[in-house]
Amino acid sequence: MQKRDILIVGQGLAGSLLALELEKRGKKVMIVDNNPFVSSSKVAAGLYNPITGRKMVKTWLADELFPNLSKFYQDLEKKIDAKFHFSKTIYRPFNNIEEQNDWSLRAIELGYTFYIKLIMNYPMGIDQLIDPLGGFLINYSGMIDVSKLISECKKYFKTQDMYTEKNVRVETLEVGETHVKLGSFEADIVIFCEGPMAVNNPLWSNLKFKLVKGEILDVSCRLMMNNVVSKGIFMMPFKNYLRVGSTYDNENQNEEPTEKGKLELLNRLSKLFKGNVKILKHKAGLRPATFDRKPFIGFHDKHKNVAIFNGFGSKGVSLIPYFAMNLADHICFGKKMSLEVNPIR
Repeated sequence: MQKRDILIVGQGLAGSLLALELEKRGKKVMIVDNNPFVSSSKVAAGLYNPITGRKMVKTWLADELFPNLSKFYQDLEKKIDAKFHFSKTIYRPFNNIEEQNDWSLRAIELGYTFYIKLIMNYPMGIDQLIDPLGGFLINYSGMIDVSKLISECKKYFKTQDMYTEKNVRVETLEVGETHVKLGSFEADIVIFCEGPMAVNNPLWSNLKFKLVKGEILDVSCRLMMNNVVSKGIFMMPFKNYLRVGSTYDNENQNEEPTEKGKLELLNRLSKLFKGNVKILKHKAGLRPATFDRKPFIGFHDKHKNVAIFNGFGSKGVSLIPYFAMNLADHICFGKKMSLEVNPIR
């Protein structure tokens, strides 16, 4: 029987960053990756953006999340000796004159000046980009190569004897007063970071998850830009290609790319970019969202040493670092967690 302080089930972005925060606080952690080939994180777009949604408003907890987010990922790059973080300004073209006027006023509002880099009432001048009314540039934004982050974290965890790939069944979980046993592992606490697989975990059957399928395309084209462009979809520049996404499908609960999703993305892209593209990759995944769009973080109502860290939806890249630190501080130092994310709210 292998004994650790904390047992984490799942090595997506949530499990990886939480494990690192607990390790930083002196805890002995073991990550059990139930299914290393199934993870919403592996197909995540990786974009973080303080101003989001159709109405383009500050995202939930923006002032707590974004001022330190870039440094968090830069510090992690140094720790595991890998490059996966890219600070990128986001360019949001205007839809109409009314929106142009609205943002000229909103940019000077208290609470928004921190995030708006520049308002432009003229095209940005990028060849083949469709932005006749100009747009605005968003600060404190960027992108993460999530798949690379996870794979590099796995390498690190293996060197620290913190990782194993093993099929453990939650039905075998034994919960005692001061410890838990799962398969051949024993720990003081077990934390489930299973992403979309949580909907099949009987311990959390009462939680209102809302799985949302997302599809993305990697395309090659002649568009040359350094910024991310976001308007209905995002266009993220990598070295030799653009990543385009994402769809939001509440009905199809599978991870298969579809012709419908591809055509939706190409149609939206045609409204932003007037050149030809060649599809290199087409990927799909399930986001573990919740009905109130707030994650499930905390302990089981009947088992004080069984916890969940899940439900980050499409905003995992921005939310997970903040809440990984919060949960680690709660476990290690007894600091209070927000009731907004309590799984039994």
